[in-house]
Amino acid sequence: MSQSLVVANLFARPMRTLATVLAIGMEVVLILLVVGLTRGMVNENAKRLEGIGADIVLQPPGSSFMLASSTAAMSEKLAELLAGVQGVSAVSPVMVQLNTQGGIGLIYGIDPESFNRVTHGFTFLHGRAFQDPYEVIVDDIHAKSKKLQVGQTTKFLNHNFRVSGIFEHGKGSRVFLPLRTVQDLTGTPGKVSLMFIKCESREEIPAVVARLREKLKGYTVLPMDDFVSQVSSASNNLVALRYFLNTVIFIATVVGFFAIFLAMYTAITERTREIGILKALGASKVFVLSVFVKESLVLCGVGLLGGVGLSFGGQWLLGKLLPNLQVELSFDWIVKAGLIALVSSSLGGLYPALRAARQDPIDALAYE
Repeated sequence: MSQSLVVANLFARPMRTLATVLAIGMEVVLILLVVGLTRGMVNENAKRLEGIGADIVLQPPGSSFMLASSTAAMSEKLAELLAGVQGVSAVSPVMVQLNTQGGIGLIYGIDPESFNRVTHGFTFLHGRAFQDPYEVIVDDIHAKSKKLQVGQTTKFLNHNFRVSGIFEHGKGSRVFLPLRTVQDLTGTPGKVSLMFIKCESREEIPAVVARLREKLKGYTVLPMDDFVSQVSSASNNLVALRYFLNTVIFIATVVGFFAIFLAMYTAITERTREIGILKALGASKVFVLSVFVKESLVLCGVGLLGGVGLSFGGQWLLGKLLPNLQVELSFDWIVKAGLIALVSSSLGGLYPALRAARQDPIDALAYE
């Protein structure tokens, strides 16, 4: 009987039911998309670093795992010393710069010959590698996002560059410029941010790392796997990022709480006489309480399903409109968002349900 009452109550005010379901759905969408965007960007960056194919990363003293925030630099001539270390097969010096024009991302300044020896080269979908100081190559995702084609001009570091090639994504950065050009434009001739090192075999990696640490005291020498892991963990553990995510989740929880609270409180006020009739017919406090608790849980369940569906729709839409943004919707966060919505809905519906259960049948029947 309580189930039929719940269904009847929900369909009695369809617009209010729809508004409540949408509010809960938006709570879920807000949590999933914001967390998905954050995790997607961090994990996608880690995959691109892995795609470089280097075995070891060398950074100067005082450098940061967050490449864009590091101001440390080292001499490009160190590459000659590193190339002579036993077990090293190739070294590629790289200058990393933050690009803030048309979005935020990293630009790699590279010497194509040495970079290709470490990474086994780019897979070009259109065009070729840069040959002129003011040519640039971009990956397919960046080209799609900015609607770029080979031969077009685009701006980086406040200068115009001609797109000479578009390559398959997954090589560390989405944008590559000639190393000398980046050094000149940033006023750091002969300086680089890091060096990617390729070993003769994977078995040689621990020994080469030990040799480099012995030769270059104070420098950061890490196997690529460890470097990627530390970049990912540093991104995930940024204090500002944690505060931002916690704030978004708190706001979403409050929205869900008040959506259920207002819907249930209004429903109980409108159905005061019906509650009085139920209690006059012998309905217990527990029965009345269960009817309204079930109603809030049904609203939560429908809102959760709708929110998950809208989140996947938002993921698809963002992928079409903004290819640079990667949204990662994971099962664990779908479960967490569901639990958050359930808790906020349960708390929001609890007081109105208790108020309904405590109503005196005589007062309820006399209510106008």
